[in-house]
Amino acid sequence: MATEGAAGMTEEQAWRSPERSGMQVVCYGGDQRFWAIEYTGGNAAGWTFGSPSFELEGRMVSGALATLAETAPRRTLTCGVTEYRVGGPLRDAPGTELHWIVRVADGGNPVVRFRYELASRDGARLTKRTGSDRLRYLSASLDGCDLTVERRLSEFVEPVHSYCPTERQADELHFRRGETLMGPLLTAGGGNRQLLLAYEHGSQYPDAFIQYRLRPDRTVELEAVKGNYLDGSAPTPERPYRTVWMQAAAIEGDEDALASHYRRFALRHWSENAESRRPYIFYNTWNYQERVRNEQGGKYLDPMRLKRTLLDIDAAHELGVEVYVLDTGWYGRTGDWRADPQRFPDDLREVRTRLDGYGMKLGLWFNPTVAALGSEMLAAHRDCVMSEEGREAEPAEVWETEASVPLCLASRYADAFAGELIRLARDYGVRYFKWDAIAQYGCDAPGHDHGDAGHTRLERRESYAFQQVQAMARIVDRLCAACPQAIVDFDVTEGGRAMGLAFLGSGKYFLVNNGPYYFNYDVPIDRERDNWNLFFHPGPARGWICRRPLAYDRWLPSTLFLAHYLPDAPRDNQLISLASLMLGHNGLWGDLPALSRADREFIRETLDRYKQVRDDIADSDPVREGGDRRGGGSAREAVRDERTRSRRAFLRNARNL
Repeated sequence: MATEGAAGMTEEQAWRSPERSGMQVVCYGGDQRFWAIEYTGGNAAGWTFGSPSFELEGRMVSGALATLAETAPRRTLTCGVTEYRVGGPLRDAPGTELHWIVRVADGGNPVVRFRYELASRDGARLTKRTGSDRLRYLSASLDGCDLTVERRLSEFVEPVHSYCPTERQADELHFRRGETLMGPLLTAGGGNRQLLLAYEHGSQYPDAFIQYRLRPDRTVELEAVKGNYLDGSAPTPERPYRTVWMQAAAIEGDEDALASHYRRFALRHWSENAESRRPYIFYNTWNYQERVRNEQGGKYLDPMRLKRTLLDIDAAHELGVEVYVLDTGWYGRTGDWRADPQRFPDDLREVRTRLDGYGMKLGLWFNPTVAALGSEMLAAHRDCVMSEEGREAEPAEVWETEASVPLCLASRYADAFAGELIRLARDYGVRYFKWDAIAQYGCDAPGHDHGDAGHTRLERRESYAFQQVQAMARIVDRLCAACPQAIVDFDVTEGGRAMGLAFLGSGKYFLVNNGPYYFNYDVPIDRERDNWNLFFHPGPARGWICRRPLAYDRWLPSTLFLAHYLPDAPRDNQLISLASLMLGHNGLWGDLPALSRADREFIRETLDRYKQVRDDIADSDPVREGGDRRGGGSAREAVRDERTRSRRAFLRNARNL
């Protein structure tokens, strides 16, 4: 055990991780030098981070440690990283302990993932003397960096009706003014040195729960904005306060090298739920359900029948689909999540047998935040119903099924929902879980896990919104611990979702449905009867929309962002759809049994060739060559791999074919 001095531990007293490819992380435990990324062999890319600070009993307390030691056995994780736990009592509040949990890749990837745990043995409480969150997660110097860039992930761009990545450069004026940036990624570079910071949460820009604050001395601080903790909460050793996960990297090289390292981290070393990273070919029934409603005058759930589903599975197998997803309507009622006995009288047994025979995986649709009025789930969790301003939401029909009410994910209901998913994985063999319709806000009820009657409605509301995505991630991780083959997909096809890095630590995103609606472009329609979807038909236009968010792929693999393309004839459309799919979105949907034998064979042969190199493509950095992926002329996206195996997808509009 080492004892802290004014500047933290000495070099000899500091805790050091094992060296990996010349890099190690070091904990000094001081105010200005709490921990650092350090390199050997003359590499000058190291970076030092200041301690966190918390408001305890009305005063700001530094996270600097009085003593420092490794406090738990090291853990080797399945994603190729080792987790270390280092900590001790706070220098300025000896009855309270701080632990730094850090994960370092065993193979040399430079991205470090870390968080803190705070626990008091003398009842010290986290407080908000000013009425606002007062928590600083870290500070770091950007001195010597001539380019600082905020990288946003959650700007909802209405012309394409999708979240898209955006960037904003921070210049000297931003530092002098002490401006704030939402991120969640922040990169900085100067000379041959590149730095990266990130935090794992999620919300639509500009609704920040956490933010970066720039300082005139060219330091940056990561700080809480709202909802990060509850006023008066007392963290204990049994129930410590856990911060969000954060990420940091420092390398020698250019920005492209930094992006490449981060992308590889996201694909290989971030999550233990490895199946979510695999580039499977997905099919979802929703587009055909929409066709029945919009083009045949039927109802969305009319196709949810055993006979049609088996035909669909046969056709999907012929195309080379690996994950077959029944969208909404397969269940009898929300909350209990059992197959509808009228639509699937054999409880999905024949569906499962057919899929197993083809070596395909079963996927099902869920809304995790509702339970039907007649459900056992609601009866057992009536205290978990969401409410705002003292009023529970009115029951509402869920996609032509029984009326349901919303349940709060920041309550004991979350564990029950996780149990339902584990049951479905065990009893139905479900391996893909599509989560839909999860709005970030919606509950300020006291008595859940996001505040009580002693907290204001606003604080309870913000705490729910902050905790929601963390609760979602815990559910996914519990499911994947019980069923490692499981994949959970969070639908972010509408605004107001908890979009960011947090969910990607556990699952992936369903990114684009059909893009913008007619009314997004001020085209009047009858919303009760007409098809809302503007880009619903075969042709190049849908690809322009779905490919727009491929800009994520520079930093985050496109395999984490599912989108579906139409396999319909003519061949020009099929070429565009398959070429687009190969860039990583990996989804098809439509009326598969209606495809001709020749079309099915063409798609199967093309996908078989793609499958030979898809893992290399997913692992490779994207290269863009010319054109405009939004349309108007031709565009080409190339994927290059260092092992010389490569694939190019040529994206052409119809008149260029």
